[in-house]
Amino acid sequence: MAASNERLLTKSRFKLGLECVTKLYYTGKKKEYADEDLDDPFLKTLAEYGFQVGELAKYYFCEDPVLENITITERKYDESVAETKNRLANKGKVVIAEAAFRYNNLFIRSDIIIKEGNKIDLYEVKAKSFNGDEKDGNISDFLSHEGKPNESINKGWVPYLYDLAFQKYVMQNALPGFIIRAHLLMANKDSTATIDGLNQKLRIVRDDGRASVQPVAGLKASMLGEPILKEINLDDIIDKIYNKYEVPTDWKKGVMFKEFVEFCEKIYLEDKRVYAPIGAKCKGCQFFSSLGNPDGLKSGFHECWKHNTGFSDELLSRPLVIELWGGLAGSISLTQNLIESGVFLLDKVEETMITPKSSNNKKEKKPGLLPIERRMEQVNRVKEKNGKSYFDKKGMEKEMKDWKYPLHMIDFETSMAALPFLKGLKPYEGIAFQFSHHILNEDGTVEHKGQFLEMEVGRYPNYNFVRALKKELENDEGSVFRYHYHENSYLNMIMRQLMDPACKINDRDELIAFIKTITRRKIDGKSEDAGNREMIDLWDLVLRYYYSPATKGSNSLKQVLPAIINDSKHLKDTYGKAGYYGKNLTVKSKNFDDHVWIQENKNNDPYKTLPEVFSGHNREELDNLVKDLEGLADGGAALTAYNYLQFSSVPEMQRQDICNALLRYCELDTLAMVMIVEGWKHWE
Repeated sequence: MAASNERLLTKSRFKLGLECVTKLYYTGKKKEYADEDLDDPFLKTLAEYGFQVGELAKYYFCEDPVLENITITERKYDESVAETKNRLANKGKVVIAEAAFRYNNLFIRSDIIIKEGNKIDLYEVKAKSFNGDEKDGNISDFLSHEGKPNESINKGWVPYLYDLAFQKYVMQNALPGFIIRAHLLMANKDSTATIDGLNQKLRIVRDDGRASVQPVAGLKASMLGEPILKEINLDDIIDKIYNKYEVPTDWKKGVMFKEFVEFCEKIYLEDKRVYAPIGAKCKGCQFFSSLGNPDGLKSGFHECWKHNTGFSDELLSRPLVIELWGGLAGSISLTQNLIESGVFLLDKVEETMITPKSSNNKKEKKPGLLPIERRMEQVNRVKEKNGKSYFDKKGMEKEMKDWKYPLHMIDFETSMAALPFLKGLKPYEGIAFQFSHHILNEDGTVEHKGQFLEMEVGRYPNYNFVRALKKELENDEGSVFRYHYHENSYLNMIMRQLMDPACKINDRDELIAFIKTITRRKIDGKSEDAGNREMIDLWDLVLRYYYSPATKGSNSLKQVLPAIINDSKHLKDTYGKAGYYGKNLTVKSKNFDDHVWIQENKNNDPYKTLPEVFSGHNREELDNLVKDLEGLADGGAALTAYNYLQFSSVPEMQRQDICNALLRYCELDTLAMVMIVEGWKHWE
């Protein structure tokens, strides 16, 4: 049997190898290589939308999983494998959660298995959702180019289906003589909860540093209402993964599943580094550290790039093509095209290399920079070693002439509940639990005008959220600003909830009318309609009128703010002093007594002046937890805190500390929008 510290290729490591085989060498070496993945299983679980789904699934297979003790809690490899074997030896139907299997140096824990006779049904429970009108066995949604020679797994489903295929592979080899049938069990977005408070039936707790879900005392399957999860059998598609499809890896072309598994197993067991080609994927590599960093950790990213390019550390310290802004380029990866052409440094990029073949976007061209022009502003500043920012002051002044004062800056913090709050709601309906609101008056005065935060356990916030927002904005006709699409998307989602006949609140028509005035939406799937006070997207204005080399191609609020501060003497003079921003000071605040936002020892970055929400983990680490979640570029700190306060038992003092931290975070987000506008208005 394996010792607990033996090098085994687990399913999580297999998925890492599927991303990039070189990562198998760097993983698990936090004392040697930088690793940006948050090393806190409890907080990582909190940030996942579907952390309760796995526990709910157990109730689909037995009345009382706790009483029947179906879960294997042993974490050591050898003991958990032995316990699984002993349970499978029982006659009759056997249900096991967290069953452990080993074949050679491959190891898995399966969410749920059911043994009856010589057949075992394997269920992988996923936080990903699907539409329930799909029939069992209909695999079309999972495939690209179905029926054609280049048929393959849809890119978005690759991690999920190859995970399941890996588990079935290990089980088939570990249990000769058994027939293994593989299923995904996912939330059905077309189902609705038939009881209130479903999401409060399963609480998350910290257990020896890890996360586990604890059902409320006495919970039975019969108390959970109609099913909101649905299983899909995927044996047919897994057979194609084994025998038809090439593995979607850049390690080499033409490799089939078994060969790839054996290869990953071998190099991980031998702790051998095999260099995969570099590419656009490297931009999100967690094994990244700046060259010459003080912590002494190696950068796996730079070791890969040094090997693949032959560049020295000096060359690799220059801006690389992965910094190139790739937005609004459609399905084309400009970075990937450049790397495949042997262009690795930004100063080697020529305009012809990144000019789109089609110029259809010019038909609807807004004032300001085209995407190609913005990219060339970035490239040319690198070529010319020009650290100055680009700003089209005249163009921005024309935009500003259409603004109506006071200017309203709003920012939302949101989450999603895999298990609905209320009867009649669907899985994964968005939850808007917090907003902040700053105003900028025509005379230049600023005020943190209002805020909303719903943290009461089990209370569904969306309708009160919109009521509070309406109250904030209905007193004048001033222009309303957002940063990117998030606020518009969530308001439209809440409007759809309000328009559902099941929604019986008295002021639904008023709230719907309010939302329509400040949003843009599709009315027939194609054409769009916008309210007379449609929110102005500050992100869009950044793209068209402002570029700073300090952002390195990023347009996130958290990168743009420190960049524009470094461009603006006005901002430094205004927000870099005490006695200016606070509850009873010049700029009225809801949450700060006297706060100096711009401090040299914090690199003039206001976000670095805020305390941590969770001790030992800064906001950037927590925001990175949601970088792969649809609709959220950041916000991981707020989402994690919300889930923690909703679904865990939190001492009251700690609860209040977290709420205060969230209020300060969100206040800064709308102040940041004010600062950007002020920086532009006072541009020198």
